[in-house]
Amino acid sequence: MIPKTSLKVLKHKALLDRLPQDHPQYRYIYDKWRQFESGQAGEANLEYYLKQAHLDSPQFLNGLRIEHQSAFQIDWLLFDLGYRVILEIKNYTAPIYFDPHSRQLIRTKAGEKEVFPDPLLQVDLQHAQLPRFLDEHGIEQLPTFTAAVFVNRYAILELQDYPDRHRILTAQALPSFLEKIARKHPAKISPSRNQEIVSFLHDHHQEAHFPIMDRYGIKWSDLIKGVPCPACTRFAMNRIRLRWQCPFCNERSSDAYLPVLFDLALLSENRITKRLAYDFLGGLSPDAARKMMNRAGFIKVGTSKGAYYRHHDLVPFM
Repeated sequence: MIPKTSLKVLKHKALLDRLPQDHPQYRYIYDKWRQFESGQAGEANLEYYLKQAHLDSPQFLNGLRIEHQSAFQIDWLLFDLGYRVILEIKNYTAPIYFDPHSRQLIRTKAGEKEVFPDPLLQVDLQHAQLPRFLDEHGIEQLPTFTAAVFVNRYAILELQDYPDRHRILTAQALPSFLEKIARKHPAKISPSRNQEIVSFLHDHHQEAHFPIMDRYGIKWSDLIKGVPCPACTRFAMNRIRLRWQCPFCNERSSDAYLPVLFDLALLSENRITKRLAYDFLGGLSPDAARKMMNRAGFIKVGTSKGAYYRHHDLVPFM
């Protein structure tokens, strides 16, 4: 199953909401979050243009990640009845020069140059890996095409001496690119078979293991504890007679703890002990934390001292 929002984005946001802004790692983590969020926003923007193309019976997969020999991830994958298309999506801005010799992208922004890998090298690697996985599972091979799509309208693509420029597209150029392929490749499989293949791949999606606290060397003691107010967002609400009350704006809530437990599940790799929960919620008793997780529908794993809890919405992914 593929999550609607990347777990990397969710984990980074959960961490940033708890990390003091003067923490040495805050700015670096913030930049990473913006990078991941920008990439996901760019991929989401592409959906509009995909749907503008007049195709027979298209099926789309966004963010598919397969672990086969070595793991590979595809931004957008189009399945139609006579062909397939793999798309690598970029959301860069500013002038970008495609160096045909180094196979690098050089972006000039605010007078400074940045270097990025050639997206066609990335998508060609995916093109080599996907058929091997399909072969292993007895899935029909169809002609498969690749392209890199730049979705930000402020990107200026300098492609004059780049030999593969026909595979570098803006989002607006994508519908005609796909329609040209469709005209040359009539149906070879049925719509129902196409749907079966897409469902099979969807079921074989595996999220990347990304233990965010370990990745950035963040300690639990570094984080801000407690339940933030859903109205004014300040920390921390007080627990008064089975309800949460904000000492700043007097907002009251019976379920303000639910987003807190979801964030905790993200940060703990969906493995929450009673002790971790009560500390994260702001010093409630372990028994109160256990009752809250039970009311929220958490899944208990194990017994006695080794027991922990998992958030049901995250079980398919982590």
